[in-house]
Amino acid sequence: GGLVGGLILFSLIRMIPVVVITIMKKKRLEQFNLQLTEALVSMSNSLRAGFSIQQAFETIVQEGRKPISQEFGVFVQQTRVGVRFEDALTNMEERVQSEDLTLMIRAIEISRQTGGNLTEVFDIISGTIRERSRIEGKIKSMTAMGRLQGIVVGLIPLFLLGAMTLLDPGMMMNFFTNLLGVSILVLVVVLLAVGFFVIHKIVSIEV
Repeated sequence: GGLVGGLILFSLIRMIPVVVITIMKKKRLEQFNLQLTEALVSMSNSLRAGFSIQQAFETIVQEGRKPISQEFGVFVQQTRVGVRFEDALTNMEERVQSEDLTLMIRAIEISRQTGGNLTEVFDIISGTIRERSRIEGKIKSMTAMGRLQGIVVGLIPLFLLGAMTLLDPGMMMNFFTNLLGVSILVLVVVLLAVGFFVIHKIVSIEV
């Protein structure tokens, strides 16, 4: 029982950095997409003022708003050391993994090949991203109750476990020292994880 409990604790501890990094990566991507909407408008204005597309990217870098200035800065540095413009765009797309950024990059590639009006395309993409963000915010507010209910229901067994351990430690120690008890705890953890996953899939709506 102690060995199994130790393995479970070890697995949970190893999951903590992964979960933290995943959350930080998601927050950074959300911030990037939010800044990209404003950056598209700024780049469109720069192009209207007679700047080149390279100079428009440099303008966003000079504004210094992280994380978009960091990613665009890497792109600008790559083009300065001899990387082809298209390859630098591809590298940024693979690095950031943002659907909104992919949409912008595809628009730039098509415009460079066909000679389209990139300023108007940037304005349209900016409006599209802004509208999609508004819809996503509305969906999150509508599904907030479902997410909260899932969290509360999932935490109830853990709360009961802690409460029963404090009220009757002798009885609850069988769950930690007996192989059958440990197996039941493992089963509970697995079922809770499955429940969280299912609820997450239900309330997560792609726009």
